[in-house]
Amino acid sequence: MKKRMSEDILIKYLLGEGSPAEAVEIEAWAAANSANAKKLEEVKIILETSKRLAQVSPLGEVEAWEKFKNKRAAAKNEPAKVIPISTNTNWLRIAAAVVFLIAGGWIAYYLYNGQKDASADWVNLRATDKVRIDTLPDGSIVHINKNSGISYSGNFKSKREIRLTGEAFFNVKHNEAAPFTVHVNDVNIMDVGTAFNVKSKQHNTEVIVESGIVKVSKNNNAVQLRAQQMVSIKPGDRGLKIETSPDLLYNYYISNTFIANKTPLRRLVDVLNDAYGTNIKIKNKALLNTSITVTIRLQDSLSDILNVIKATTPEMHVDETGGNIIIR
Repeated sequence: MKKRMSEDILIKYLLGEGSPAEAVEIEAWAAANSANAKKLEEVKIILETSKRLAQVSPLGEVEAWEKFKNKRAAAKNEPAKVIPISTNTNWLRIAAAVVFLIAGGWIAYYLYNGQKDASADWVNLRATDKVRIDTLPDGSIVHINKNSGISYSGNFKSKREIRLTGEAFFNVKHNEAAPFTVHVNDVNIMDVGTAFNVKSKQHNTEVIVESGIVKVSKNNNAVQLRAQQMVSIKPGDRGLKIETSPDLLYNYYISNTFIANKTPLRRLVDVLNDAYGTNIKIKNKALLNTSITVTIRLQDSLSDILNVIKATTPEMHVDETGGNIIIR
């Protein structure tokens, strides 16, 4: 894993232009330590700030980007690296360059740490190879799934804001005076007191409400979700569509149980792949939507779980060879 990631690579990732392999590498890099996670968050904040400049920037695309690179290199007493830029360079990159030039990095500092309360240091909580359970300063409880993390400010009791990478389940303590807000990707999830799950994977965001009501917003779109409702958001989506949560599989890392009730096999396999870090593939397309009804313990081995699933569907065959698992 790379110890450092260039701003170019991080911007490409945040814009959703990187390959799946690059996304996996960057997410692992961000999960490695709090400094990496903070760096990624700072670049993300700069990009969000630059959206306001993208419409008014007077600089040409190549000129702005190259001017930024040259000035940054000069400030570090290093030779400037000239990288050819195509004429269709994304305007967000140009706007981000303008933000760096004007503010010299201080915009990211102030936006990340708070202009009005410089003493409000951010606290980072991360989970690596096992689920982490923490009680937040306001009494809310969070379950952080493996390879995921959250950050919150030191003045959390009066300003309950969370930044999330990965997946977490929040059981929020009621406080009408201080709404509880989770920020992930370009999505904001606001709640007063309830329980809900948020999952971010390769820029896609999924919010499932277990109890209470939450407001989910992105850009100028917003919806209210109630118990057993969900919304799944992809980067290019223009609207937010409320759906019924199909099962209880989302909370496997909280209940330590996989509960499938007439659940399509493809859905169950997706959850197992996340839970066990594996890559089970369904080669028989006729089995994709086969209904599976089972209750399985998380502590069971993957082989045992596959045998239980196979027993529910006689026509299913599971091949485990060389670390690959194929369902035929």
